Amino acid sequence: MSDQTDDALKRVRETFATAAEEAEQLSESAKQDVEDAIDDLEARIEDLRNSS
Repeated sequence: MSDQTDDALKRVRETFATAAEEAEQLSESAKQDVEDAIDDLEARIEDLRNSS
């Protein structure tokens, strides 16, 4: 293969790796947001039970 093709393939691989890493980080962030929201909801429910 030519040097240009090798360079293009290298850039594609690097771009894909970066995108996959960013997607994984976003997934972890979204998961944490959902867990935090559930924790907040549980705390609010407990507060309502205790105030009745």
